[in-house]
Amino acid sequence: MKAMKSLVLFGLAFALLFPSCRKGADEAGRGRVRTETVDGVTLVHNPPAPLHPEKTVRFEEEISFGSEGSGPGAVLKPGEYAIDGRNRVYIYEAADSTIKVFGEDGRFLREIGRKGQGPGEFARAFFLGCVPDGRLLVTDFQNRRTSFFGPEGDFLASYQWATNISIPLLVLDGAYIVQESVREEDASKLFLKTYDFNGNVTRTWREFVSPAFKSVTRSAGGGGAVTIGVSLPFVPRSVLAGDAEFRRIYHCLSDAYLIEVYDAEGRLFRKIDRPYERVPVTGADKEEYLAQSAGASKEVRDLYASLSWPDVKTVTERMLCDDRGFLWVATYEVRAEGERKRTAYDIFDTDGIYDARVWLDAAPGKFAGGKMYRFKEDEETGLRILTRYRAVWE
Repeated sequence: MKAMKSLVLFGLAFALLFPSCRKGADEAGRGRVRTETVDGVTLVHNPPAPLHPEKTVRFEEEISFGSEGSGPGAVLKPGEYAIDGRNRVYIYEAADSTIKVFGEDGRFLREIGRKGQGPGEFARAFFLGCVPDGRLLVTDFQNRRTSFFGPEGDFLASYQWATNISIPLLVLDGAYIVQESVREEDASKLFLKTYDFNGNVTRTWREFVSPAFKSVTRSAGGGGAVTIGVSLPFVPRSVLAGDAEFRRIYHCLSDAYLIEVYDAEGRLFRKIDRPYERVPVTGADKEEYLAQSAGASKEVRDLYASLSWPDVKTVTERMLCDDRGFLWVATYEVRAEGERKRTAYDIFDTDGIYDARVWLDAAPGKFAGGKMYRFKEDEETGLRILTRYRAVWE
C-alpha cells in the first residue's frame, strides 16, 4: 500500500512537472530562432529543424456533404466551396450552376441561384467567400461579375468587372483582396489589388512574379488563329496565401525559402526564412509533366517537348493558412510508406516560428471551425465528395 501511494505521488509530481518541462523545451527551441529588424521589417531566421520535431497530425473523417445519389441535396460536379462562421457549407454545383448549402450536421438546407445571366444567377462561379458579417460573396468568371447574398441565401447586389479578376485571396468587411493577372504578348504581370464591394480598386499593391509560360499559335480555320500556352515547370513565381484569422497575406518567390508577410493594408512587416535544400528534378518528373500532352495536337506535343528543365524544383507551389492563423507550406519532399506517398508540409506559427513538419498522403483543403475540409473520391461512383475531418495532433 505504501509503495502504491509512493507511485501515485510520483505520477502526480511528474504530471505537475511535465508542463513546465515542456514550456522550458519550447523556450529553448525558440531561443534557436534569430530575429532582427531592418527598415522596420522583422526578419525571423529559423533553424533547419522545427520547434516540435515529433509533432504529427492525422485527419479523421467525420461527415460528407452532398453525397446523396439523387435529390436536391446531391452534388455531382462540385466546384469551389466555402464555410461560414456558423460552420454552414456552401458548394458550387457545376452541373446546374447552383450553390448548395448544408448545415454543420450535413443536412441540406437550401439552394442559391440558378444558371443564367440575370441577377443572382451564375454562368461559371469560381470563388465563394464568406464575409465576416454573414454575407456570401461569389465571383462568376463567365458573367464577369461579383454577387452578394444574405445569410439566408437572398440575393442582395452585384457589380460587373472592369477587368478580369483572377483569384481572390482574402475577404474582409467591405473589401476583398485578389491576385490579378495582366496578359501581354509573351508574358503576364501579376498584381495584388483590393476591391471594395462596389467594384472600386481601393489599393494596388506591388507587382509580383507571374507564372512563366511558352506559347504556340496555330490556325483555327476561317482565317483565325489560336494561341496555346504551356506553363514552364519549376520556374520562380509568386506563391500567395491569405489568412482570414489575422488579416494577412503571405508571399513566397518560389525559388528561395523566404516568406514575406503583409498586413491587410499592404504593409510588409515580417520576413520568414529557414535553411533549405531544394529537391532535384528527376526523369520521372519530366515524364509525368510531358504526359499531359498525350492526345494533343502535334504543335502542342512539340511545345511540351521543347521545354527546358532546371536541375532543382522550386521550394513550393502552394501555401495555405489554417483557422489558427498558422501557415502551411507544401514542399516537394515526398516519401513512400507502403503503397502511399506522403508529402512534407512545413508549418509556421503566427510569429513566424517554424513550429512543425508533418507528412500527409493527401493535400489539406480549407480549415474552419477547428476542422479541415477537402474533396475525396468515392470508390464506388468515382465522384468527388466534400468531406469534413477532425484534426488529431500528437
